[in-house]
Amino acid sequence: MSWRAYRAWNRACLLNAWRATRRHFGGGWRSVMEVLGPGFATTLVLYMGGADYARDNVVPFSTGAAISVLWIVIVLCWNLALAPYRLWRAAGVRIADLQMAIDRRNDRRAIARELELCIKQGTVLMEHATPSKGQLSRWYEGVLRVVSRAGAGHRAMLENLGPAPGTRGGALELLILSNRIQRLRAILSKQYSGRERESIGPRRIASAVRRG
Repeated sequence: MSWRAYRAWNRACLLNAWRATRRHFGGGWRSVMEVLGPGFATTLVLYMGGADYARDNVVPFSTGAAISVLWIVIVLCWNLALAPYRLWRAAGVRIADLQMAIDRRNDRRAIARELELCIKQGTVLMEHATPSKGQLSRWYEGVLRVVSRAGAGHRAMLENLGPAPGTRGGALELLILSNRIQRLRAILSKQYSGRERESIGPRRIASAVRRG
């Protein structure tokens, strides 16, 4: 580890400890009582003890104030000791989120490539002018498998468009096939737009990891 990285790590630990301490004493009567409670109890014990040094009013109050400050320092040191573990856990969560975002983006890319292949295959079938029912049925089964990975709603949309390719025969098959290809192009465009939206998330997560 370089000296610059070591200093940055120390600054991150100190900042994390300071923020945790501020959250601990973040305000409200509970925090006030937690800060003043040890000092007040110490002052009360010194007064009730009746020792010679407690006869001076300055000594009990100064001792109580020192106890309150000591308690704040103890909380700060405790948070400083936990800071490396907290930073490590936060970094792990950010890296896991980044990995999930990358996996989703890669999955979208694979689905987009398969959709493009399905569109090309469907275009080739249309160019034949008279594709067989078996060819159309096999093509449509592959299309449904790919579209199911893109989303259950997309598959339902295709299945609700009417007769499936390979079920009617004749010139009507080309019209059904053309309609399915158009729908596939629409689904493909949604895949690409989703990839663009998701690309913003990983960049933000990566920059947060670098800052952490």
